[in-house]
Amino acid sequence: MKKLIVTSVLSLLLTTAPVSADEPLAVVELFTSQGCSSCPPADAFLGELSMRQDVLALAYHVDYWDYIGWKDIYADSAFTQRQRDYAHTFDLRYVYTPQMVVNGTAETSGNERRKIVAAIEENLKRSTDVQFRASDHQVEIDGPAQDQAVAIYQVTYLKEEKTEVRRGENRGKILSEYNIVTDLVELSEWRGGRYVFSLEDDLEDESSSRALFLQRKGDLKIIAALKL
Repeated sequence: MKKLIVTSVLSLLLTTAPVSADEPLAVVELFTSQGCSSCPPADAFLGELSMRQDVLALAYHVDYWDYIGWKDIYADSAFTQRQRDYAHTFDLRYVYTPQMVVNGTAETSGNERRKIVAAIEENLKRSTDVQFRASDHQVEIDGPAQDQAVAIYQVTYLKEEKTEVRRGENRGKILSEYNIVTDLVELSEWRGGRYVFSLEDDLEDESSSRALFLQRKGDLKIIAALKL
């Protein structure tokens, strides 16, 4: 995976109309696996959520189901660690799939549709005093001083892929999966005030998309997000 470089010089990443986090955007993270028999319904639900303009839906494939006969082609140990970090924050004794986390503030099974929708709506009601914008080839963050460091993440994801599973719990199935995270990079930290930066543009796959989100490092709350 290529690392993206934060520079002080404007690059060519953002060539579309300006985007802004002034409109609320809920980040829904699904922890899933192609080796998990209860995950396909949650994968399909994430696909539905990905169609919402007010939701950034992301699927992280974990690797701890690989031992049962099928190695998930999108699994990454870094995504498993991200889920473990959430488990620690939510005081959970174990990690599980499918799990959905909304804005780093609520978690439940990815098959609990009503609970997930309720958490999304609750998060969309919350106002933020952080300005987060992307336009004219640059990204700008502005807001009050933060009581903890805020990580600036860039995430790259595949919009939709199908995989034929030949072994394991989903043997014989063709899985449809959505917004599959392929790369998650912490670009920098932000602690308040105005911060402007650019990103190196190396996205060549038309099937991929990118987004940015701001996540507090202490309690893992996501405070703003942008679809690029």
